[in-house]
Amino acid sequence: MDKSIKNVAIIYPYFAHYRLPVLQELMKSTDIRYTLISDSDSGNDIKKINPDLASKNIEDGGLLWKFVKNRWIYKEAILWQSGLFSLLSKEKFDSVIFLGNAYYLSTWLAIFYLKLTGKKVYQWTHGVITTKKDWKWKLRKVFYGLSDGILLYGHKAKAVMVKNGFPERKLHVIYNSTGRIDDLIKKNEITIETRNHTKQQLFKYPNLPIIIFVGRLTYVKRLNQILQAAHILVEEDFKVNVLFVGEGEARKDLESLAQELNLTNYCHFYGASFKKEELELLFNISSLCVSPGEVGLTAMSALGNGIPVLSHDDFNYQMPEYESIEPGINGMLFKRNSISDLALKTKQWIIENRDTPEELMRSNCNKIIREKYNAEYQAKLINTILLNNK
Repeated sequence: MDKSIKNVAIIYPYFAHYRLPVLQELMKSTDIRYTLISDSDSGNDIKKINPDLASKNIEDGGLLWKFVKNRWIYKEAILWQSGLFSLLSKEKFDSVIFLGNAYYLSTWLAIFYLKLTGKKVYQWTHGVITTKKDWKWKLRKVFYGLSDGILLYGHKAKAVMVKNGFPERKLHVIYNSTGRIDDLIKKNEITIETRNHTKQQLFKYPNLPIIIFVGRLTYVKRLNQILQAAHILVEEDFKVNVLFVGEGEARKDLESLAQELNLTNYCHFYGASFKKEELELLFNISSLCVSPGEVGLTAMSALGNGIPVLSHDDFNYQMPEYESIEPGINGMLFKRNSISDLALKTKQWIIENRDTPEELMRSNCNKIIREKYNAEYQAKLINTILLNNK
């Protein structure tokens, strides 16, 4: 291999499917040769990248990918990757990027081995995302301190880490992405007739504003708060329709709560949908995407579809993607666990933006995706960090 080209490994337990675009972008680098290392199976119900891509040419969307075997200990919390050290000793990587999880035993030992041999070590991670200093915080501080660089999803984590003694020069924000710009930014070619027909199919009162949630219907998402806020708005004679798109453990309880709060005529449980065209239509008929718990990649989907996002404001209980919400521009933040504030902000957004031109709203929502939260930009940042840190 050309010695002027850096040889870099990216080591994960498995690669979730949403990471495929950024990994394919990294594979295109002319200055860095990336090799993926993971198990070929996720061992759970998370959709993973098809391992068959390891046999395809990079020019055809394939991945340079080598496989190890995950050995999980204690309820799949602690990990040992069999075969990892053999690969690290044979391949002679210049730098290695690990998923920054402090509970992976093989990662700890691999980092020590690489440091002894003079290799650069990076961690791709959420970082320290809370100001609460318990034993987990202290463990992560030691763990991240072993690295030459930390690749972070957001600026809030960087600020917390700098404030608590991490060298700023080692902390790099690379954001997150679920696709390329052309895939994330929807063209909005849905006709008014199709929109109106869909609203009529889903709701008894199709002319009311629709607030949407897309994702797994789990208790940690605090989706009951959407219904409780909608009930407050009904009491104020400000009715909205609520559209849940997804399946999950909390669905039955949510359906019961909707009935208890007399919201049956204003609530629709669509079920899971994985078709891009279908999701685009459901977002398109909605006024606001609401995620009362951590917002995560739901924000990316909504903003890419031109729909503003409302989520809570407490960084200690958020995912880094909440930083994509620019209050008053592409969404709002409400006080965490305050049903009254959730209702107030929902009402406020809808009233204040009733006359906002659709194209302006779409532009405001798409802007942050186009500029930061896309695979092309994320890959560019990673390449720059690795080349500059040498």
